[in-house]
Amino acid sequence: MRTEFLGKRCPVCRGIFQENDNVVVCPICGTPHHRSCYAEENKCGLESIHSDGFVWNGYLPDEEKTPQTRDNDENSDSIFDNLNEAEMSDPIILNFLNSISDSKTGEDGVSMKELTTFASRSLYHYEYAFRVIRGGNGRKKRKAFFNICSGLLAPTFQFYRKMDVLGMIVIAVMLLPSLLIALNESYFTDNSSMYYFFNILSVAEQVLLCAFGDYLYYHHAIKQIIRIRERFKENTDSAEYYAALEAAGRPSLLRAVVGTLIFALGASLILLIPRVQ
Repeated sequence: MRTEFLGKRCPVCRGIFQENDNVVVCPICGTPHHRSCYAEENKCGLESIHSDGFVWNGYLPDEEKTPQTRDNDENSDSIFDNLNEAEMSDPIILNFLNSISDSKTGEDGVSMKELTTFASRSLYHYEYAFRVIRGGNGRKKRKAFFNICSGLLAPTFQFYRKMDVLGMIVIAVMLLPSLLIALNESYFTDNSSMYYFFNILSVAEQVLLCAFGDYLYYHHAIKQIIRIRERFKENTDSAEYYAALEAAGRPSLLRAVVGTLIFALGASLILLIPRVQ
């Protein structure tokens, strides 16, 4: 662990960092956390003040900044330099730190720092998924990256991640077999192969979403980041810009509930369609 973190407090558990603690930092404000605390919360402990432009400079907002703390701030190195041997051998920590500091623009015009900030609520999964999808460093680009929630929890998951258009497409495909059977039940009873085909189609959609859901989310993130960047123009290095990215990528429980209700309503309406014999 970096020496400048010794004696500082984790914003989640309020515990003081010890020499052998595993520490990660928030990609937006730079506040150090115990890795287990960050993983448990799945967000920064100071997320509520990101919109105020808060940046960690050695102490938490409710701590008094002592002269010793000020001296440490002035003399401290970058949090990305001089990693100890244990951290250098931990790929999770290195990927995490690289994502926070990697402001190099990729082929899509967006940096990993922007992407990981957008997906900071599920950083441990999407940081790795985005790197696999992007390729580079001797790795080929990949479109498939397994995410079981994207398929088995469809369409709720798509609305939860604010991919509303994709969510509506998923609903349409999932309801299509039931709709066709309702419109002409006798045809599908006499042609069982067609019945099985449309049901297999619905299952195939879930499998494909498990495999390619993160690829679709990656392109969703790119579009949203570029849209937000246009609002900030020349101010894309500011804390406000990264706070806006984090807010845009924050999952929406309300959307998930509404999307699920739409799916349930559609299924109910299909049951009301008079059967054609």
